[in-house]
Amino acid sequence: MNAPLPPGLSWLRRANVWLHQVNRKRLARRRLRKARAAERAWLAADDPQRPEVARALHERLAACGSDVKLSVMAWPGSESPVRDGTLRALARSLHSNWELLWPQGARPPSGTDARLRTYDARGTTGPGLVDIALRSATGSHVALIPDHWSIAPHALMLVAEAIGRFPHARLIYGDDDCIDSLGRRHSACMRCDWNLELLRAAPYVNGLVAVRRDTWRSLDSVRTRGRAAWWAMLLQLTEALQAHEVLHLPHVLGHRLAEAGSGHEPALPGGDELAAVQAHLDRCAPGAVATPGAEGGVHVRYPVPETPPLVSLIVPTRNGLRLLRQCVQSILDKTDYPHYEIVIVDNGSDEAATLHYLQSLHGHPSIRVHRDDRPFNFSALNNAAAGLCRGELLGLINNDIEVIDGGWLREMTSLALRRDVGAVGARLWFADGTLQHAGVVLGIGGVAGHVHRQLPRTQPGYQGRARLTQEFSAVTAACMVLRREVYDAVGGFDETNLAVDYNDIDFCLRIRRAGYRVVWTPHAQLYHHESATRGRHRPGPQQQRYEKEVAFMQSTWGPWLRNDPAYNPNLTLRGTRFELSEQPRVNLIEPWYKVSATFGDAP
Repeated sequence: MNAPLPPGLSWLRRANVWLHQVNRKRLARRRLRKARAAERAWLAADDPQRPEVARALHERLAACGSDVKLSVMAWPGSESPVRDGTLRALARSLHSNWELLWPQGARPPSGTDARLRTYDARGTTGPGLVDIALRSATGSHVALIPDHWSIAPHALMLVAEAIGRFPHARLIYGDDDCIDSLGRRHSACMRCDWNLELLRAAPYVNGLVAVRRDTWRSLDSVRTRGRAAWWAMLLQLTEALQAHEVLHLPHVLGHRLAEAGSGHEPALPGGDELAAVQAHLDRCAPGAVATPGAEGGVHVRYPVPETPPLVSLIVPTRNGLRLLRQCVQSILDKTDYPHYEIVIVDNGSDEAATLHYLQSLHGHPSIRVHRDDRPFNFSALNNAAAGLCRGELLGLINNDIEVIDGGWLREMTSLALRRDVGAVGARLWFADGTLQHAGVVLGIGGVAGHVHRQLPRTQPGYQGRARLTQEFSAVTAACMVLRREVYDAVGGFDETNLAVDYNDIDFCLRIRRAGYRVVWTPHAQLYHHESATRGRHRPGPQQQRYEKEVAFMQSTWGPWLRNDPAYNPNLTLRGTRFELSEQPRVNLIEPWYKVSATFGDAP
C-alpha cells in the first residue's frame, strides 16, 4: 500500500509523488524477479552432481590427498548426538579421512562403527561435552556441526583442502543455505571474511566450523546453552587468534533444515547472549558494555575518557546557504558530545547571503571559518584544514549532512579511540527515509559502491547487516571520524590523483594497508542530502577527470577491488543489495584460492 500523500501539495506535485511511489514499487518487483533468476542460475552452477562439477571435485580430492584427518562432532545441546540427515551426509562425504566423536552408551549409527571415536559423557550435558569429547579426538581439526544442519558432500574435502593450503588457519568457516523437505535449496547465506565487530554484534558465523585441535584445548569451558553457547564459543576461540588465522571458505558447506528457518536476521539478544558478549568484552575491551541494539543484535558501547578529547569537525562549503546553515545548526542543537569545534572551509563562496552568514559566525566559541579560494579539490581542502585543527580527532563532514540523533559523535568517537581502528563511518539516510550509506564494498560499479543503497528504513538488510556494527574496507568521508595520528600516518588524502571522486576510498584502503580497521556503525545516524551542492551532471572536462580517477583507482588497487573481505565472491558487483551473481567469481570446478591471488591474504 502506498504511503499517504502529504497535505498541502499542488495537484501536479501530488501526481509526481504518486508516480514516484508507483515507480518504486515497480522497481522493487523488477529487482525481485532479477534476484530470483540469479538465484536459480547460481544454484544450478553450484550443484555438485553436475557431471563437470563432480569430475572437478574428484580431481581436487585426488590432488589434496587424505592426509588431513577431521574429528566430526555435533554441537552439544541436541536430543541426539547427530541427526540422521547429518549421518547420511557424512556417509556421502568425498573426504574419507574422518572420525565421528560419539558418546558411550548412545545407540551407534549404522555403518559408522569403524569411524566411531567414543567418549564417556555420563553425567555431562550441554557444551561441557566438548571438553570431554576433545580428549578422545585424534584429528588435526575438530569439525562442529550445529543442530538442525546437514553438510554438503564436498564440505569436508574443501576444509581438508584449505588446511593443506593454509596450514596457519586455526578456525575455518563457510557459507550455507536452507533445504526444504523435498531437498530443494534456497535462501543462500553468503558470509564475509573475518569481521570482529560484526561477530560482537551478532553470531554471523554459523554452520560447519572447523577448529584446530590445539586451539580447542586452549578454550575454557562454555557454561551456557543454545545460541548463547555457540556465540560464546566463537568469541572465546577467536580472542587469541590473528585475523589471518581465521579462514572463510566462499562455498556452501552446510544446509540448514527447513524447519529451522533461514535464521539470517539478527534477533534481539537474550540475557545469556548479552552475558556471553560482555564476558568477551571484559577480557578484550575493558570498559565496553554490551547492550541490546535498538533494531536487533548487540550494540557494544565503547568507553570515552572522563575528559573527552576535542574533535575538530571539518566542513568544506561553497555557497549553498540553506544546506550549510542546516548542517551547522543541527550539530550545535543536537550533538550531546561536549567537546568539539567546527572548522568551516569556505571554498570561494560569492553569494551575498552565504558570505553574510559566514561573517555572522565569527566570534562563535565553537566555530572557526577559514577561506580557501583554490579550485575545488576535496582532498586538498581537507588536508589544508586538518593542519588548522586543534583536535586530537578529526571529523570530516559534508555541508549537506544533517544530524538526527544527539549521540552520533560520542558513538563515532568511542570507536575511533580504539587503538586498532583507523576510521569510523556513520549510517546516513536520504531525506525520504531510505539508506544512503551503510558501508562501502569494493568492486561494485568498477571501483566501489554503497551497499544497501535506498533500502527502506523498515528493512534490516542482508543478514541484518544494515543494522549491525561491522568492519568494511571503506566508509564515506561525507561523515567520518578518525584520530589525527592516523590521518597524518597515511599522509591524508591524495590531492594529486583524486581531487574529487574516490579519494575517501583510497584513503580508507591506505588506512587498512597500514594495519588499522575501518568500522561502520548504525548507531550514529544522520541525513545526507547527497551532492545537493555539486549536482550529478558532469560536463566534458569533469567527466574526463572522473574517468582518470577511476583509472587511477583500478590501476592502484585492482586486486583489492576484485575481492572485498567485507563481501562475498558469490555476490554480484552489479548491484548494492547483496544479491547472488549469475556469474560468481568462485565456483566448485576451480579451487577458490586460485581464482584471485588475494584470496586468503588480508590486504
